[in-house]
Amino acid sequence: MTVVRSFEPDDAGACAAIVVATPLWQPTGRSAEQWAALLTGAARDDVVLVLDDGAPIGFAWVDLRGGFGRSAYLRMIAVAPTRRSTGLGMMLLEAFERLAIAQGPDAFLLVSDGNRDAQRFYERHGYTVVGRIADYPTAGAVELLLRKRLTVRL
Repeated sequence: MTVVRSFEPDDAGACAAIVVATPLWQPTGRSAEQWAALLTGAARDDVVLVLDDGAPIGFAWVDLRGGFGRSAYLRMIAVAPTRRSTGLGMMLLEAFERLAIAQGPDAFLLVSDGNRDAQRFYERHGYTVVGRIADYPTAGAVELLLRKRLTVRL
């Protein structure tokens, strides 16, 4: 059974392996050990949610005030390559939004302008482009700022 739960230090290796297996983050040049340390440190200040099906199979890194100091920001979402396109990303996104609504009515994230699959995923879930950041994170790159106005579901 797949459940969303909080990150534990023992999850660091499995979550890091997911990141290094994801082409999007390979250009960072970070090793699995560096990602594991980064996620472990992040879990002290931010929220890292883990999809667990007996072992970590995905995660979402959430900065509860990262959206301009007043809204939740989804820093990263990742699902194991063998488990993509199975609804797990949606589970993580919904878990993020449940946390985000407690911070205010908005949720934010960045997505690379060349990552069309991610753009379509977020658009299907109600996110809209509200800005573009040129030459970020590297020269020539463009990140799209996406926002969703959240509503309380009864």
